[in-house]
Amino acid sequence: MKTSVILHGLHNEFSLEQMKACIELAEKYGGSFRHVVTGLQITGIEKEDKEQLISELPEGVTTVIHRGVNSLIACVGKGHCKNGQMETQELADYVERKHYGRKTSHKCKIGISGCGRNCPDAMVKDIAFIGTSHGFMLAVGGTTGIKPEAGKILARNLSVEQAKKAVDILVDWYAENGEPRERMGKLLVRLGNPLEGLEL
Repeated sequence: MKTSVILHGLHNEFSLEQMKACIELAEKYGGSFRHVVTGLQITGIEKEDKEQLISELPEGVTTVIHRGVNSLIACVGKGHCKNGQMETQELADYVERKHYGRKTSHKCKIGISGCGRNCPDAMVKDIAFIGTSHGFMLAVGGTTGIKPEAGKILARNLSVEQAKKAVDILVDWYAENGEPRERMGKLLVRLGNPLEGLEL
Protein backbone atom coordinates (compact mmCIF):
# COMPACT_ATOMS: atom_id res chain seq x y z
CA MET A 1 0.00 0.00 0.00
CA LYS A 2 1.27 3.46 -0.92
CA THR A 3 1.40 6.36 1.53
CA SER A 4 2.99 9.77 1.93
CA VAL A 5 4.89 11.98 4.36
CA ILE A 6 4.36 15.73 4.72
CA LEU A 7 7.56 17.57 5.61
CA HIS A 8 7.96 20.76 7.60
CA GLY A 9 10.92 23.14 7.53
CA LEU A 10 11.46 26.36 9.46
CA HIS A 11 8.32 28.40 8.60
CA ASN A 12 7.98 26.17 5.53
CA GLU A 13 11.39 27.09 4.13
CA PHE A 14 13.94 24.43 3.17
CA SER A 15 17.65 25.03 2.62
CA LEU A 16 19.35 23.66 -0.49
CA GLU A 17 21.10 21.04 1.64
CA GLN A 18 17.79 19.95 3.17
CA MET A 19 16.14 19.75 -0.25
CA LYS A 20 18.99 17.69 -1.69
CA ALA A 21 18.73 15.25 1.23
CA CYS A 22 14.94 15.00 0.84
CA ILE A 23 15.28 14.42 -2.92
CA GLU A 24 17.73 11.58 -2.23
CA LEU A 25 15.24 10.05 0.22
CA ALA A 26 12.40 10.33 -2.29
CA GLU A 27 14.57 8.61 -4.91
CA LYS A 28 15.67 5.94 -2.44
CA TYR A 29 12.10 5.04 -1.47
CA GLY A 30 10.49 5.49 -4.90
CA GLY A 31 8.52 8.63 -4.11
CA SER A 32 7.84 11.95 -5.78
CA PHE A 33 7.11 15.47 -4.52
CA ARG A 34 3.91 17.45 -4.23
CA HIS A 35 3.29 20.83 -2.65
CA VAL A 36 0.41 20.89 -0.16
CA VAL A 37 -0.93 23.62 2.15
CA THR A 38 0.91 22.43 5.24
CA GLY A 39 4.29 21.72 3.62
CA LEU A 40 6.16 19.60 1.12
CA GLN A 41 4.87 16.07 0.58
CA ILE A 42 6.83 12.99 -0.44
CA THR A 43 4.16 10.79 -1.97
CA GLY A 44 4.02 7.31 -3.48
CA ILE A 45 6.21 5.52 -0.94
CA GLU A 46 5.46 2.08 0.47
CA LYS A 47 3.66 2.15 3.81
CA GLU A 48 6.22 -0.18 5.40
CA ASP A 49 9.03 2.26 4.47
CA LYS A 50 7.43 5.33 6.06
CA GLU A 51 8.98 5.14 9.54
CA GLN A 52 12.43 4.41 8.14
CA LEU A 53 12.22 7.38 5.76
CA ILE A 54 11.18 9.64 8.66
CA SER A 55 14.15 8.45 10.71
CA GLU A 56 16.49 9.53 7.88
CA LEU A 57 15.15 13.07 7.46
CA PRO A 58 17.86 15.76 7.53
CA GLU A 59 18.37 17.99 10.56
CA GLY A 60 15.77 20.76 10.76
CA VAL A 61 13.14 18.84 8.78
CA THR A 62 10.27 17.19 10.63
CA THR A 63 6.90 15.70 9.75
CA VAL A 64 3.75 17.79 9.99
CA ILE A 65 1.49 17.15 12.96
CA HIS A 66 -2.24 16.93 12.27
CA ARG A 67 -3.65 18.52 15.42
CA GLY A 68 -2.19 21.66 16.92
CA VAL A 69 -0.19 24.53 15.44
CA ASN A 70 0.77 22.60 12.33
CA SER A 71 1.38 25.12 9.57
CA LEU A 72 3.26 28.40 9.40
CA ILE A 73 3.74 29.99 6.01
CA ALA A 74 5.47 33.34 5.58
CA CYS A 75 6.54 35.21 2.48
CA VAL A 76 10.03 36.74 2.26
CA GLY A 77 8.75 40.20 3.20
CA LYS A 78 10.18 43.69 2.95
CA GLY A 79 13.81 43.83 1.89
CA HIS A 80 13.47 40.69 -0.23
CA CYS A 81 10.43 41.60 -2.33
CA LYS A 82 9.72 44.91 -4.09
CA ASN A 83 6.10 44.80 -2.90
CA GLY A 84 6.88 44.12 0.76
CA GLN A 85 5.48 46.60 3.28
CA MET A 86 6.58 44.78 6.44
CA GLU A 87 9.53 42.59 7.39
CA THR A 88 8.18 39.07 8.01
CA GLN A 89 11.10 36.86 9.02
CA GLU A 90 11.50 38.04 12.63
CA LEU A 91 7.83 37.38 13.37
CA ALA A 92 7.88 34.06 11.51
CA ASP A 93 10.97 32.85 13.39
CA TYR A 94 9.38 33.83 16.70
CA VAL A 95 6.11 32.04 15.97
CA GLU A 96 7.87 28.94 14.66
CA ARG A 97 10.19 28.53 17.64
CA LYS A 98 7.58 29.31 20.30
CA HIS A 99 4.37 27.82 18.94
CA TYR A 100 4.92 25.27 16.15
CA GLY A 101 3.74 21.87 17.37
CA ARG A 102 1.73 23.19 20.32
CA LYS A 103 -1.31 21.07 21.10
CA THR A 104 -4.68 22.67 20.46
CA SER A 105 -8.21 21.31 20.08
CA HIS A 106 -7.83 21.12 16.30
CA LYS A 107 -5.42 22.23 13.60
CA CYS A 108 -4.16 25.80 13.73
CA LYS A 109 -2.63 27.39 10.63
CA ILE A 110 -0.77 30.70 10.66
CA GLY A 111 0.05 32.89 7.66
CA ILE A 112 2.30 35.96 7.51
CA SER A 113 2.32 38.20 4.44
CA GLY A 114 4.49 41.26 3.96
CA CYS A 115 1.91 43.06 1.84
CA GLY A 116 -1.69 43.03 0.70
CA ARG A 117 -0.93 40.78 -2.28
CA ASN A 118 -1.08 38.02 0.32
CA CYS A 119 1.03 35.37 -1.43
CA PRO A 120 0.80 32.96 1.57
CA ASP A 121 -3.04 33.07 1.40
CA ALA A 122 -2.95 34.23 5.00
CA MET A 123 -6.58 35.39 5.14
CA VAL A 124 -7.81 31.79 5.04
CA LYS A 125 -5.58 30.76 7.95
CA ASP A 126 -6.64 30.61 11.60
CA ILE A 127 -4.28 33.51 12.35
CA ALA A 128 -3.23 35.95 9.63
CA PHE A 129 -0.82 38.87 9.63
CA ILE A 130 -0.92 41.08 6.52
CA GLY A 131 1.66 43.83 6.09
CA THR A 132 0.63 47.40 5.27
CA SER A 133 2.58 50.65 5.16
CA HIS A 134 1.44 51.31 8.75
CA GLY A 135 2.03 47.88 10.29
CA PHE A 136 0.44 44.44 10.37
CA MET A 137 -3.28 43.86 10.02
CA LEU A 138 -4.41 40.88 12.12
CA ALA A 139 -7.27 38.60 11.05
CA VAL A 140 -8.49 35.51 12.90
CA GLY A 141 -10.67 32.55 12.02
CA GLY A 142 -10.04 32.03 8.32
CA THR A 143 -10.52 28.57 6.85
CA THR A 144 -10.65 26.66 3.58
CA GLY A 145 -12.43 23.35 3.01
CA ILE A 146 -16.15 22.76 2.61
CA LYS A 147 -17.14 26.20 3.95
CA PRO A 148 -14.28 28.58 3.11
CA GLU A 149 -14.24 31.84 5.01
CA ALA A 150 -11.87 34.78 5.35
CA GLY A 151 -10.66 35.69 8.81
CA LYS A 152 -12.22 38.49 10.86
CA ILE A 153 -10.05 41.58 11.21
CA LEU A 154 -9.29 42.13 14.91
CA ALA A 155 -6.47 44.67 14.82
CA ARG A 156 -4.58 47.00 12.49
CA ASN A 157 -1.24 48.81 12.40
CA LEU A 158 0.58 46.37 14.68
CA SER A 159 4.35 46.50 15.07
CA VAL A 160 6.32 43.24 14.98
CA GLU A 161 6.48 43.25 18.80
CA GLN A 162 2.73 43.83 19.08
CA ALA A 163 2.14 41.01 16.59
CA LYS A 164 4.24 38.68 18.77
CA LYS A 165 2.12 39.53 21.82
CA ALA A 166 -1.08 39.03 19.83
CA VAL A 167 -0.10 35.57 18.57
CA ASP A 168 0.94 34.51 22.09
CA ILE A 169 -2.47 35.53 23.44
CA LEU A 170 -4.38 33.89 20.59
CA VAL A 171 -2.59 30.53 20.70
CA ASP A 172 -2.82 30.35 24.51
CA TRP A 173 -6.53 31.25 24.33
CA TYR A 174 -7.18 28.59 21.70
CA ALA A 175 -5.24 25.91 23.59
CA GLU A 176 -7.10 26.65 26.82
CA ASN A 177 -10.64 27.16 25.52
CA GLY A 178 -11.10 25.22 22.29
CA GLU A 179 -13.51 22.30 22.37
CA PRO A 180 -12.57 19.03 20.60
CA ARG A 181 -12.27 19.61 16.83
CA GLU A 182 -13.31 23.26 17.16
CA ARG A 183 -11.41 25.58 14.82
CA MET A 184 -10.37 29.04 15.97
CA GLY A 185 -13.06 30.77 13.91
CA LYS A 186 -15.80 28.83 15.70
CA LEU A 187 -14.23 29.64 19.06
CA LEU A 188 -14.16 33.32 18.11
CA VAL A 189 -17.90 33.19 17.41
CA ARG A 190 -18.57 31.34 20.67
CA LEU A 191 -16.43 33.39 23.07
CA GLY A 192 -15.75 36.66 21.28
CA ASN A 193 -12.53 38.58 20.64
CA PRO A 194 -9.84 37.68 23.24
CA LEU A 195 -7.88 40.82 22.37
CA GLU A 196 -10.72 43.22 23.10
CA GLY A 197 -9.72 45.77 25.71
CA LEU A 198 -6.09 44.62 25.81
CA GLU A 199 -3.15 46.89 25.13
CA LEU A 200 -0.65 45.10 22.92
